[in-house]
Amino acid sequence: MATTSIQPAPSRTGWRVWGHDHAVTELQSAIRRGVRHAYILSGFEGVGKKALALEFARALVCTNPPQQAVACGECSACRRVTRGTFPDVTVYDLARQQAEASKSSTSKNQSLNIETVRAISSSVTLRPMEASHRIVIVDDVETMQETAQEAFLKTLEEPPAYTVILLLTTDAELLLETIRSRAATIQLQTVKLATIGAMLESSGVAEGDATTIASASMGRPGWAIRAAADPDMLKMRLELQSSVVSWIQSDAYQRMIEATRLGDSFGKDRQAVYDRLAIAQTVWRSAILRSVGVDDLERGEDGSGTPAVSTSAAAEALRSVERCFGDLDANVRPRLALQSMVLQWPVVGA
Repeated sequence: MATTSIQPAPSRTGWRVWGHDHAVTELQSAIRRGVRHAYILSGFEGVGKKALALEFARALVCTNPPQQAVACGECSACRRVTRGTFPDVTVYDLARQQAEASKSSTSKNQSLNIETVRAISSSVTLRPMEASHRIVIVDDVETMQETAQEAFLKTLEEPPAYTVILLLTTDAELLLETIRSRAATIQLQTVKLATIGAMLESSGVAEGDATTIASASMGRPGWAIRAAADPDMLKMRLELQSSVVSWIQSDAYQRMIEATRLGDSFGKDRQAVYDRLAIAQTVWRSAILRSVGVDDLERGEDGSGTPAVSTSAAAEALRSVERCFGDLDANVRPRLALQSMVLQWPVVGA
C-alpha cells in the first residue's frame, strides 16, 4: 500500500474534490458571479472541508485556468497553494497555533485562542501580493471559546473587499449566531463509499486497497486520502471497527461495562468516543438494510459484522445511537448517555 501523499484526479466538476458536487457547484458559481467575503464549511472531521477550501483557493488564484472557476493545478500559484507557500493564501488551525506557541509552554491548547484570532485579523488586512484575492482559511473553528468568537466577529463585520475568509468547522451550530449570519454556510455530508473508492483509484491506489480503505472511511474522503498514505491509520481503523462489532455482539453485561468505560473517558478524548459511535451507527444502519434483504451495493458495504435482527430492533438501536450523539452534545452525563444507549440495543448472535 502507498506510503506517500496522494493527489486525486479531477472529478467531473473539474475540481480535485469527490462526492461534494453541490458544494463545488455553489463555490464555482460564486467565483463566476463574485465571491462573498466569508463562507462556513461544516462537516465531520475528515469529510473533505480543507480539500474543498484549498481547491477554492486554487481556483481563485490560478494563473492558467483551463476554464472559468477551475484551477489548472500545475501553474506556480496552484503548486504553491498546495505546498502552503503562496503568499495570498494563509491557513490557521490548532497545529499552527501550537507550532507558533512559546517553546517555554508545556501545555497543549485545545482551542483557538485570542492570540490566534488577533493573528488572523492582522492577516485579513494584508493586501494581496500576487492574486486579486487574499484568502484566509481557518480550521478547527468549533474550538474557539465564546470570547475568541466575539473577538473574531469584528474581523467578519468589515473585512477588506479583496479578502475571502473560509471557516472550517465540524458543526456550524457551535458558532455564534452573529458569526453564522455573516457567512454563507455550506454543509458537507458523508460520501458514498463507491465514490471514495473511485477517487482513490484515480490517485493510483490499487483496486483492492482502494476498496478496503473506502469501506473503512465511514464516508469521509479526507480520511481515506490520509489513510492511503499511512497504513497505520487504516490498521487502527480496522481494529476499531472490529472492536465496535464485538461490543455490539457482546451480552448486556459486557455492553454496559464498555459503555461505562467510554463514558468515563469522554472528558479526556471526545473524538475517540464519537468515532466508536459513528461506527456503531454504520453497523446498525447496515443491519436495517440486511433485515429487509437489501445489499448496500451502491455504497460498497460488504455487510461484514452486520447483526441479523429485525427491522424494528435495528431501527431502535440506530435511533439510540443518534440520541446518544444528541445527549452528549447537550452535556448529558456521558456515562448515563452511553448506558442508556446500549440498553436499547437488541440481543444479537456472535
